[in-house]
Amino acid sequence: VSMRDLLYGAVVPSGAEATEALAQAVAGSEEAFVAMMNEKAAALGLPAPPDIDVNSWEFMLVNGDNSIDQYEPEQLAYLNQTASETDIQTSYNANRCPVDERIAQPLLDMALGCKEAGLPVFLSSGYRSYSEQAQNFTRVCNNNGVSDGKDSNGHYITMPAGCSEHQSGLACDITDVYREIKNSEIENTDTYKWLLEHCAEYGFIHRFPSGKEDVTGVMYEPFHFRYVGVEAAQYIEQNGLCFEEFIALYTD
Repeated sequence: VSMRDLLYGAVVPSGAEATEALAQAVAGSEEAFVAMMNEKAAALGLPAPPDIDVNSWEFMLVNGDNSIDQYEPEQLAYLNQTASETDIQTSYNANRCPVDERIAQPLLDMALGCKEAGLPVFLSSGYRSYSEQAQNFTRVCNNNGVSDGKDSNGHYITMPAGCSEHQSGLACDITDVYREIKNSEIENTDTYKWLLEHCAEYGFIHRFPSGKEDVTGVMYEPFHFRYVGVEAAQYIEQNGLCFEEFIALYTD
């Protein structure tokens, strides 16, 4: 529960005096919230986190402990998978990569930046519906002889429906070329190395980094990138955090 949720959920009387009192309370609570945030960061040896609204859409937390149930983005956009065409379509196109419309332009810009660096790029997998993720979960589990979607270390290799970032439309698997199987070997590609170095400039983070599996609950994926906005992305990448650690700075 965030302090801001508690604050803005307060009920106060109406009238001019109540309005002024609320304004003062908001200012004081905001200062207290920022102080708490900075103290938590300092205790971890981190600089002050950016002043963001953690309840905004780009900070939606989706993982094994935080299901979004049957959530659907309000509007999808469809991108050419190799960025060889630069138009953004909003009508269904099965031959393109679907994402939440709000991240389509920065994702396209990042893909084009990669190409301008002389590297191939392939937008492998963006939005998946609840039912598509359920089918994907069953398929991957069957292929790997598991029932809970986890490897021998207890880390997800596939997410249950409702718990996948792909369902949010805010994430995309990105590789150099089409790959039937995506695994850790992708970290050796120049495309991945470029994305890792430059993704924050476009508002994206490497969502499931190596060494953070016990925090994210997900195996290392050197192809899964998530949009959080430039300011947050730069803070996360510069300080070696995963998304869960970043969000924790803003919660009680």
